[in-house]
Amino acid sequence: MHFDPNTGEKIMDPGDEIQNTAAQAAAPAADAAQQATAQTADAVNQAAAQAAAAQAAAQQAQQGAAGAAQQAQQAYAQAAQPQFQAQQPQFQAAPQGEKVKKGLPIGAVIGIAAAVLVVIVAVVVLAMKNLGGKVTLVNTLINAYDGEYLTEASKDFKLDPFGEFTYTVEGEVEDVEFNVSIASNGGSHTRSAYATVTYSGFTADINAYIDEKQIKATCPVLGDYLFLYDYSNDKNDGYIVELIEDAGIDVEDFNALIGFMNDNSDLAKKFYEKNIDFFKDIANDLDFKKTGAKETFTVNGKSVSCKEYQAVITEDLVVEWIEGYQKLWNDFYKENSDDFEIIEDMIGEDLDLEDMFDEMLDELDDMEDLTISIYSKGATAACIRVADEDNMIEVLFQGGDYLAQNVEINYDFDGDDGTLLTIEGETKGDVQTTTIESEESDFELEYSYNRKTGEFSMSCEMNGTEMYNLEATIEIGKNEIKYTYDTLEVYGEDMPFDSLVITFSTKADIKEPKKGEEIDLGNMDEDELEDLAMDIMEEIEDNDDLMDVMEDFEDLMWYFY
Repeated sequence: MHFDPNTGEKIMDPGDEIQNTAAQAAAPAADAAQQATAQTADAVNQAAAQAAAAQAAAQQAQQGAAGAAQQAQQAYAQAAQPQFQAQQPQFQAAPQGEKVKKGLPIGAVIGIAAAVLVVIVAVVVLAMKNLGGKVTLVNTLINAYDGEYLTEASKDFKLDPFGEFTYTVEGEVEDVEFNVSIASNGGSHTRSAYATVTYSGFTADINAYIDEKQIKATCPVLGDYLFLYDYSNDKNDGYIVELIEDAGIDVEDFNALIGFMNDNSDLAKKFYEKNIDFFKDIANDLDFKKTGAKETFTVNGKSVSCKEYQAVITEDLVVEWIEGYQKLWNDFYKENSDDFEIIEDMIGEDLDLEDMFDEMLDELDDMEDLTISIYSKGATAACIRVADEDNMIEVLFQGGDYLAQNVEINYDFDGDDGTLLTIEGETKGDVQTTTIESEESDFELEYSYNRKTGEFSMSCEMNGTEMYNLEATIEIGKNEIKYTYDTLEVYGEDMPFDSLVITFSTKADIKEPKKGEEIDLGNMDEDELEDLAMDIMEEIEDNDDLMDVMEDFEDLMWYFY
């Protein structure tokens, strides 16, 4: 399928010390139960990162300016949670002395590219404001990737961070089998983490769980215990309370903080929703109008005459955005000031939100107006351009089997021009291959996806060094995405997995510990905790299989390190 350059129509083609005494006594067993997992953790984390990258690569490729804007995002990373970072206004001063090409300030490139990203993300994802009737930024991006196989395959999969989800990693490496599962149900405020490791016939598992009242945990290698802590109970008076208050934290504040972190009152969810509404308002502030100007671009090898739709971002408008976002954060901080004060005490420093936003506003002094233009013919957009008086960056959609299969991002700064990033793709039957390349930063990423078999591969190289290479099969359904890895290389080294499967599900597979002698940690005195620690130690020493594993463990560590 491609787009007719003259009419914009689609044309079908073939073809991611509870207390000291007890903890010290339990440490050897905890090591046995957890270190086997820990030894694979680096590899698992790297694998998980690749999985996330595999899922995100296509989407990142689809936001042409995103790569260039990544560094600009860092200026605002401390002012918002990760899920909001991509949506914050990015207007960063150019660092002195850094050059991209022929004296081109990289800060200028990043700043303008960031502006493109902000507009695309904030407006495309969150807004439905029409640009002259038929043309919208929403439709621009939807049409641009209509026909991209990975996008089409995953369009019905929606993972809600405040709803239900389960993230699972399972595999085998050198006689070690592992399964790690993290699940969350935002509606009932229940979360669980489960891990099981099997080595040389010996199995250890750990199960942790939290709801609106209690934290529960079991670890059978430590004994037949069900560890409990009721954080909704203000009558906890055990030795653990002394330990918490010795750390300078009131136990009632500590309990409230647990509830805050578990989002028992849906505070994070409500704050997220307010962010969505805020950025919708930002999108509506962008008043795109026809200018009457036309410009010719090349799409699918043909010249296309496009009309210009333009909006202007002024310093006053950006100040209004930042002050509005500052108020959003200040309100959230005030509503939860007790919890934030506890967090600040724990990290040993103030969050300084006011100073942070003041610095943003100071950087806007004498900011030049930015114009954002979309050039389109019908429903087909050929260019998105952001410019001030002296500088310009543009994203050119050059077409293919879908409009954004081939993209070029160019810049012109005070007459010094060049190409910042290129995306080149091709379709052969059921296989689409995409290459993202930047000569400016010596970066190349390539990925391919077979919509029929689910085979996926991705490789990344930077500054002449191979960062990673992977081959996997992706199974995509409405409620689940599963990555089954065939090969995984990091910096040219094979990761020693006999099998590795990573699954994202939109269902919450909550695992609640239920068996064992109940141990109320919140109300045990010091002597009871010491007795518990001794019992755990005896349990460990009497477990011959566990001791054998610990004896072999040193050799296993040498394998990984």
